[in-house]
This record gives sequence, C-alpha cells and structure tokens, in this order.
Amino acid sequence: FLLQMKRIVKNKLFLTLLIVFPLCLYFLSVSFRSQEDSRIQIGFAITVEDPLTEALCEKLLTLDDSLFSFRQFDTEEALIKEVQNNGIECGYLFRKPLKEELDKSHLKNLIRVYVSENTTCKGIVNELIYATMFEEYSLQLLKDSLKEAGHLPFTAEDAAEFSLPPVSDELIEELYRTHLTDGSTFRFDVEFTDSDSMVGEGTSVASLALLRGLAGLFLLLCGFMALLTTHGDTKNGLYVKIHGLKRYFLPYITMLSYLLPAAVVCLIGLSICGLLGSLVTEVVALLCYLVTLMLFYMVLGSLIRNHTMLCATFPMILFCTIIFTPVIVDLSAFFPWLKVVRYVLPTSYYMLFF
Repeated sequence: FLLQMKRIVKNKLFLTLLIVFPLCLYFLSVSFRSQEDSRIQIGFAITVEDPLTEALCEKLLTLDDSLFSFRQFDTEEALIKEVQNNGIECGYLFRKPLKEELDKSHLKNLIRVYVSENTTCKGIVNELIYATMFEEYSLQLLKDSLKEAGHLPFTAEDAAEFSLPPVSDELIEELYRTHLTDGSTFRFDVEFTDSDSMVGEGTSVASLALLRGLAGLFLLLCGFMALLTTHGDTKNGLYVKIHGLKRYFLPYITMLSYLLPAAVVCLIGLSICGLLGSLVTEVVALLCYLVTLMLFYMVLGSLIRNHTMLCATFPMILFCTIIFTPVIVDLSAFFPWLKVVRYVLPTSYYMLFF
C-alpha cells in the first residue's frame, strides 16, 4: 500500500485533481450563497386601471418566500422584449379589469401570457397567480357582501348606538389578513430534531444535493483512474511473480490507494463548504461507497479487458450516473420504470445515505 502511495505522489494529474476539487467545491458553494436572488424571474405589466389588478400585483411584488420573483414593466413592449431576451421566464399582461370581469363570471382570456421558449414553469406560475388573485378577490367579495347587507360603512354614530367599535374598510382588510395567516384555519408546524444534519446557512437543499453529488462523481472518476492503473499493471505483468492470495488482493490495494486520498479530500471539501453533517454518517457513507466502487470496477475490469474499450465505457457510465441518479437530473423520478438502471450505478447507493 505504501509503495502504491509513493507512486501516486508522482502522478501529477491525480495530485492536481486532489487539490483542485475541494477548491472548486468551495467556490461553487460560495456562489450559491452569494446569489442575492436566485429565484426564477417573472414579469408583468398593467394597461388598465382596476383595484383588484393593482392589489394582485402589489401582492406579487412582495412574495419573499416564493420560488419566483416578480418584476413590473411599464409597457407591453418592454415586457415582450424581456421575454424574448430570456430575461424573464414568463410575462403577464393585465389588460382587462379583473374585478369587473370576474363579477360577470367572465373567466377566460383575462390575462395574456408571454412565455419564453425554454421555460418549464409556466403552469406553476399560473397556479401561483390564480391563488393570489382569488385571495385578493375574496377580500373584495367580503367587502361587497358587507356593503350590500348594510353593515358597511359602520360609522362611529352607528357604533355608539349599539355600543360597538366602528368598522371601516381598513379594519375589515386587517382582520381578513390576520385570520388568513394566523393559523386559525389550518397551519403547518415544521420541527428539525437533528441539528447536526442541518444545511449550512445560506445553502439550499438543492445546492447541498448537487455538491454532494459532485463529490460522488469525483470519487467515481478516481475509481476509474485506479481501474486503468490496475489494468495497466496487469497487462505489464506486474503481478506475475506474486502468488497466492496476495495476487488477488493487490488490485484492491491499488484501487484503495487512489480512493482513500480522494475520500479524505471529499470530506475536507464538504467541511470547508459547511456541508458536513454528522461525521460518523459521512465516514460510513464514504467507506461503503468506496467498497461499492471497488467491487463495481473489479467486475467491470473482468468483463472488459481491452484498455480502449474501458476508456470508451466510462463516459457512458458517467452520463448514466448524471441522469439516472439524484446527482443533477434524475429521470427515474419521472419514469419509474427507469429506476432499475440505478441499481447498477454505485453513486446511487451513496446518495441514498442522505
């Protein structure tokens, strides 16, 4: 093992990878955290005077906890130009008085939508706008129903007659907003019980999965480099004079001499990025992943003995790992029958730990 480590010290390419990878991981995590607003950009423009439309757009501009960020444009032309330039994913043009149309039960073609060619979020944004619109429209219906019933305006003189406080439009809206968000109808209570597994401040869950997936891909690459070294040693007759069990264990020692430093580098990279959870879990996950990689590459090396064929196989393995495991894009989440492919990819087992 020590002799193999001495040989690795002379491998400039591998040493470069060991130094560069944690730095790249760190800069990626910093870029994720430093983005002031990484939300999907959506635009809208208003060409009509309508209280419901104005209330809706004001609400959209203040959605701080949404996946989307809304921007207002002065004209329809400016909105269309920004969509064409891919500055925003979708553009919404409010050209009809929403309250008047909804009161008449006119529900179609109220809002014109301009969509970027590559967008995939139009349906989600539509639902968000519908939900916000009917939240504001419900307030308008509440006020109208109270006025029709003669309860508004409830002036100070009327209130004094019944020994009640006066009621205004502002008070009705305040009560409506309060009961809409105070949890009196329903609420979600979220509790985190394991503080050690929390994501670093400013890093989203998606970013964490991506960075951890990149660590898995890095170890996959190092394992393949170890396989090529083992294959070259066998071809050059390095193990011919060695007999007994040592001959069978030497390829594993060679692979371990590559994978162990790479695993330590991954731990360091995750640590400096603030993404290291429980140390015991991380170490166990990495050790299991290393064993899985060694078995995977040993089986692959026994099936494919041609050096050129081995080199041609790795891009396919890398591509399948990216699209069939939860590293970047997991197609098996959309097509369940593709999950069978994940069972032959070692990186998928590493990702299952988290």
